[in-house]
Amino acid sequence: MLRILIAFSTVLLLTLSAISDDVSDFTIPKIPATPLEQSRLSEGQADKLHAATLFGQARLEQQRRQFSAALQLYQRAWRYDRSVVSISNQLIPLAMGLKRTEEAARYAGLAVTNKALDSQTLMRMAVVLTRNGKYDQALQAYRTILERADDSSLQLPKALISAELGRTALLAQKNDLAAAAFDNANKALANPEEAGLSPVHITQLKGSTGAVFLAMNEAYQATKQFNKARTAIEQAQQVSPNPVIYAFRLAQLFLAESKPQEARTTLQKYFDSKSLQAKADPYRLLIRINLVQHTEEAEANALSIKQLQAIQQTQTSNQYLGYALAEIALTTGNYELAVQQLRKFLPIQPALSGYQHAVDALLAENTEKITIADSAAMELAWVLGAVYSRSRSLASLQQQRISRITSNETLLDQLAQVVHNYSANDQTPNNTKPSLKTFTSHTAAATALLFSQVKDWQQTRKFFELAIAEAPRQSGAFYENWGVQLLINDELKEAITVLESALENEYLRNKPAIHFLLSSAYLLTEQNQKAINSAKLAANQANSNARLLSRYPWVLYHTGQWKQAHQEYAQLLTKLDDMQSDPNVANIARDAKLTLSILCQQLDQADEAVEWLEQVLDTNPEDIGALNDLGYLWAERNEHLLRAQQMTLKAVTAEPENAAYRDSLGWVYYRLGKYEKARAELEAARKLNNSDGVICDHLGDIHLQLDNQKEAKQMWERALELLDSVKDTKQIIRIRTKLGNLSD
Repeated sequence: MLRILIAFSTVLLLTLSAISDDVSDFTIPKIPATPLEQSRLSEGQADKLHAATLFGQARLEQQRRQFSAALQLYQRAWRYDRSVVSISNQLIPLAMGLKRTEEAARYAGLAVTNKALDSQTLMRMAVVLTRNGKYDQALQAYRTILERADDSSLQLPKALISAELGRTALLAQKNDLAAAAFDNANKALANPEEAGLSPVHITQLKGSTGAVFLAMNEAYQATKQFNKARTAIEQAQQVSPNPVIYAFRLAQLFLAESKPQEARTTLQKYFDSKSLQAKADPYRLLIRINLVQHTEEAEANALSIKQLQAIQQTQTSNQYLGYALAEIALTTGNYELAVQQLRKFLPIQPALSGYQHAVDALLAENTEKITIADSAAMELAWVLGAVYSRSRSLASLQQQRISRITSNETLLDQLAQVVHNYSANDQTPNNTKPSLKTFTSHTAAATALLFSQVKDWQQTRKFFELAIAEAPRQSGAFYENWGVQLLINDELKEAITVLESALENEYLRNKPAIHFLLSSAYLLTEQNQKAINSAKLAANQANSNARLLSRYPWVLYHTGQWKQAHQEYAQLLTKLDDMQSDPNVANIARDAKLTLSILCQQLDQADEAVEWLEQVLDTNPEDIGALNDLGYLWAERNEHLLRAQQMTLKAVTAEPENAAYRDSLGWVYYRLGKYEKARAELEAARKLNNSDGVICDHLGDIHLQLDNQKEAKQMWERALELLDSVKDTKQIIRIRTKLGNLSD
C-alpha cells in the first residue's frame, strides 16, 4: 500500500510548477540616513542586511551552476532572516535537486509554519515533508491551503489537495481525517465542473493504478464506512481492472463487515486463480476468517492448516503459501510441519521471517532438561550460518532468539560439537535433513559469534579460525567480525593480536577495514604512532568509504596532532562534498565540522571556528550541539549576543540537564549584563557538574560583577584546582591574573 501511495505523491509533485523565481518580498533593510559614524545598526538590522547579501551571492552561484555553494548560501541567509519567503522558495527545490532530501525536509518543516507562504509553495513543501515521513507538518500545510478562500496562487484544484491530505493522514494513521479528506475528493469527482476539475485533473487524481481509491478503501474500512469502501474498490477496479485482486479486496471488505461466509466464498475465487499477486495476505485472510467462524481457536487453526495443505497440493511451488502454513503450524505447536515447509522453501525463496520461524521451530522443544536431537542442532547451526551469510551478523534474528541459545550451556556445547564435526570433517549427525545446509565457513563463523556473546574467547577463536581455514579468500569478513567482538568487549590485547595476524594473510594485507579496526585498538592502548599509521593506511585505501576516510583525521585529533588533524579534516570534507546526499555521509561531515571548530579554537583561529559551526547549522539549523557551541563562541567574542541568547536557550530547553549548555547560556547572560540570570544558570551548571573548571571560572567572573569578591576568589581558586595545566594554560594564566588584581 505504501508503494502505491508514494507513487501517487510523485505524480502530484510533477504537477506542481517549476522553481519559483519570485523575490518580491526580499527587501534591503532600512538604514537610518545619518552619517555612518553617528549611526550603528541594531543586531536585527545587521542580520537582515547580512541575509540580503548572502541571498544575492546565492543567486549568483546558482546562475553559475555552483549548486552546492548556492544551497549553503541560501541556508545561511534563511537562518539570518527567516521572515523572507523567497529564500525557502529557492532553497528547498535546490536541495531536492541535489538529492539532499533530509535537508529539504528539515527546512520545509521549519518554513511551513510561515503564514506568509503562498499555497503553491506550501504545496511543494508538503509533498517534500510527506516523502520524508514528516506527516504532521505536511498535514498542517495541506489544511492551511484548504482553509484559504479564493487563493489565486494555487495552481491545482483543491480536490487534488484533499486527496493528498487524505493520503498523508492515512500514512499518519489519522483515519478519521483521511476519510473526511477523501469525502471531499469524492464530492469533486461527482461534480467535476463545479470543483474546477478538468479531464487532465481527473486523470491525475485517479492515476493509472487507482491508487487514490485504494487509499480511500483503507481509510473507509478503518472508520467502518463500508459502503464507501466498496465504492472505492469498484472505482479502483474501473481504473485498473484486475479480477483476481478485486476478489481478494472484496473478501477483505466482507470480513471487515463481519460477513465471514461471503468473505470465504469470494476469497475462493482468488485461490482458484492460483495467483501469487497478493503474496501471503490471502492465506492469512483465510486464517482470520476461520477464527471468526469458529469459537474454538484450536479448531479454527486446525481447519486452516487442513485448507492450506489442500491448496498446496495444487500449488506446490507457492512460497507465500508455504511460509503462511509454516507460520500457523508454529503457532499451533506443529513444529514438524513448520520445519517441513521451511526446509522446502528457505533454500529456493529465502525470507528473513522464514529464518526466524525456523529458529523458533527448531528450538521449540529444547529446555534446560531436554536437549534437541543432534540433527536438529545441525539444522539450527545451518540456519544461523545462512543468516550470517546474508548480513555478516545474527542481529536480524533478534536478541531474544539468540539469548535462547546462548543462555543454555548444554545447547551451546552441543552446537560446538556438531559444527566442529561439520566444519572440520564435513560430518553431520545421523538423520539430518540436508535441505538447510550452508557453507562450512559461514556455519563456523556464526557459531563463533554465538560464543563471543557469552565471552568464551577460546571457542570464539576456534570457530573463527575454522571459518578462515575453510574460506581463506573470504577471511576478511571473519577477521573483521572477530576483531569487532573483541574491541566492543574491551579485549584490546587479543584484538590487536587477531588483527595483526590478519595482515599476515596474503588476501588481507591491503584491506582497509582491518587497518581501521587496528587504529582503534592501538589508540585505546596508547600506541599512538601505530594508531596514526593504521588509520592512514585505512584512509589511503578507502576509496569513497566515508567512515574509513574519517578515521585518519579522527586519530590525529585524539593523539594531539592538531595542525595535521585540521589539515586532514579539511581535505576530508572536500572529498565528502559530492556525497552529501547520503545521510550517513552527512553525519560524518557534521562531526568533522564540529571537530574542526574545536581544533580551530585550540589553534587560535577564532573566525574559522565560528565558520565551521555556521556550516553545521547551514545543514541543520536546529542542531542543538552546534547552536550551543556557536552561541558560546559568540559570547566569548562579545558578538551577536541576542542571537547567541536564543541559540543557547534553545539548547538548554532541549537538554536542561546538560551542564555545558547551562554554562553557555549563563555566559551569554553575563555578556548581556544580566548577572542574576547568569548566576542562576551557572549555579545550575555547577550542580550538574562540580568538576568543570570553566564553570567555576565563569561563576567567579559573575560573582565579581555582583560584588561578591569572597565568592569570586573561591570559584577561581577551585577552577585552578580543576583545570588541566597543559591543555588549559592560557585560561590558568588569566585566572591567576584575576586573582592578583582581586588581592590588590
